[in-house]
Amino acid sequence: MLRKAGRREFSERQGGFVVEGGGDGRPFQVACTDAAEVSAQEFAQYSDDLRKAGYRVEPDADDDQVLLVRKSS
Repeated sequence: MLRKAGRREFSERQGGFVVEGGGDGRPFQVACTDAAEVSAQEFAQYSDDLRKAGYRVEPDADDDQVLLVRKSS
């Protein structure tokens, strides 16, 4: 979904988003590997894109570089 929205995925040559976890109804995590000043802006864009696609998005209380995402019911 984030790729379709034009967001960069993390690779060896560039920063971007990483998706981990999920399954069995649990939230999945979206992290941003960019520098802190860039990641705040990227997180806002990730959140907007994911909400438009029907997901609930909230910050991870334990890690300010991670969003917790789950399908809206």
